[in-house]
Amino acid sequence: MDLLEKLIYPIYQAAIFAIAGFYFLYRQRYRPGLALLAFGAAWLWLCATPAMAVRLRESLERRYPAREASTYSKVDAIVILGGGVLAQSALDSDADDPYGPATRIGFGLQLFRDARADVVLLSGGDQAQPMAEGLRRQRVPADALQTESTSTSTHENAAFSAVMLKREKRLRILLVTSGFHMPRAAAAFTKQGLEVIPAPAYDPVYPSWEAHPWWPKRAALQLSGRCLREYVGMWWYRIRGWA
Repeated sequence: MDLLEKLIYPIYQAAIFAIAGFYFLYRQRYRPGLALLAFGAAWLWLCATPAMAVRLRESLERRYPAREASTYSKVDAIVILGGGVLAQSALDSDADDPYGPATRIGFGLQLFRDARADVVLLSGGDQAQPMAEGLRRQRVPADALQTESTSTSTHENAAFSAVMLKREKRLRILLVTSGFHMPRAAAAFTKQGLEVIPAPAYDPVYPSWEAHPWWPKRAALQLSGRCLREYVGMWWYRIRGWA
């Protein structure tokens, strides 16, 4: 992760405010110094609260409501983007549907089992092959699986996958990724000339988050950072002409 990308995350932003605040205190400029320290601490605390994290996530997801796999139209291919966690239970071929709709690969598996497409394309660097292996162990036929294993970004996911899909004239796709990642991903794949039907997978909200929405949580801070990254990413993709 380069320096500019790190600056997107609240913990690094708070650190910058703290450094600036201590600098002003060192120069005996107490009012701006204390103001910067207070602002940095408040921003970090706010981003670490479930209330803030969920609000940021919902602002990205609102255009893509959750749906059952069986309600989606039939398409030419299901495209699953890497980034989710491959559950260990997926390696057990005797497990009773170990993938749930809250994971990218789990929801993609449900779409395939509901015959929404006869081909699944797994895109995402070093995650594509392990995901394909997991799906094979879930009795998805090997000839129904394709992998794109060279991409390192959402733009490359879209560009490299589009080459493979267009070669086989599979232009209408169900795109599976996390709900908060869908705005940027769908725009990137559409830019490549594909007809994209978003099929988001949603992470559940932890019960403790609902009970204590203003109590800071490490997971909430991570989610806030990922959502802020998506907002900056969408802005950057539009500038580069990738979305």
